[in-house]
Amino acid sequence: KIAEIAPSLRSDLINGAIKYFDAQVDDARHTLAIARTAARHGAVLASRVQCEELVREGKRVVGAKVRDLQSGKKITVSAKVTVMCAGVWSDELHEKFGIKPGYKVAMSKGAHIVLPKSAIKSDAGIILKTSVSVLFIIPWGDKWIVGTTDTPYKADRNNPVASKEDVEYIIDQANRVLHPKINAEEIMGVYAGLRPLVANATDSKTTKLSREHTVDRPVPGFVSIAGGKYTTYRVMGRDVIDLAVNDLRRIVAESVTEKLPAIGADGYFALVQQSSQLSELSGLSESTILHLLNRYGSLISEILEIIESDKKLGQPISEELPYLKAEVIYAVTHEGAQSVDDVISRRTRIAFEASDGGESLASGIATLMAPTLDWDGAAKRASVSEFTKQLKNERESLSKLLAKVR
Repeated sequence: KIAEIAPSLRSDLINGAIKYFDAQVDDARHTLAIARTAARHGAVLASRVQCEELVREGKRVVGAKVRDLQSGKKITVSAKVTVMCAGVWSDELHEKFGIKPGYKVAMSKGAHIVLPKSAIKSDAGIILKTSVSVLFIIPWGDKWIVGTTDTPYKADRNNPVASKEDVEYIIDQANRVLHPKINAEEIMGVYAGLRPLVANATDSKTTKLSREHTVDRPVPGFVSIAGGKYTTYRVMGRDVIDLAVNDLRRIVAESVTEKLPAIGADGYFALVQQSSQLSELSGLSESTILHLLNRYGSLISEILEIIESDKKLGQPISEELPYLKAEVIYAVTHEGAQSVDDVISRRTRIAFEASDGGESLASGIATLMAPTLDWDGAAKRASVSEFTKQLKNERESLSKLLAKVR
């Protein structure tokens, strides 16, 4: 049975397997959905804003001074309690603010490689235990993501980069069980991220540190949280705010996060059942409707309104990809996109999914964005140039890395 499901797994090594079912998440869209859900319930969101210092009255923190990175304007925000959720930047910010926390954050790097679908023959994802961690072979559209590593990291927090050793480790671990073996020539992309692991001592090994979170109130009016993972984010949110509201000195209702659907979740399943009717009403194919439902849920109505105002916006931006022109407009009008890179790398996954990383689509996407953002020709060219420069740098870095591996 295993051989039927995953022909690429070496039958001489495998005694058995457990098959289970899991979900996938687009991390950028997940973050966006949570932010928009908060906004729906009264939160004020400010992206591209950097906290530069805390405002104090005696020992109590009473707000923060932040800088709008687009205008350069400095703004003082008053607050009865300030919450810091800074991940791998926690130690750096605690030090900057002159606060002694009750924990330290150790950074652990996780690297992955991206392979074409043809590299591995399997109808399911594969998870294997290694001597130090686990290896995931995960299907993502028409590609495979293979990783991860779990190694201590002390370099630039803003730009974690996979090393030659990371890539070799992933290939070696995968090739223990795969036939035919994968090779460096097949690698389409490499990326790395950082895990913020809560540590009690600076010499802790990251693989032994807890993935659980820690909530801390080192000074009055200031609460921070670190650690945790995607699957516990609701509990993390509840725990940190439960501690923070103590500084309000009034009775606050209990958290309802576990009962609160993310924006777009209400009515999603009913709409999936009505996909054929939505297709007839909108003039879009049923596969396009399902694509939109899986990205926006019940907010699909907002996309369909844009298309209703201009039928041309119901066209795909590329024959290679499912994204519609209306989605680019929506990324700006409803999702706060301010640059071509925002749309290509985060509001969509074009940078990851397009064969050229989205380079050929950048100019057309800028043209779609321009009217809403009041861009003139120079502003359009600048945003395209910023994206293509970044893409070029990534390609050069990947080429140099793979040359070392090969």
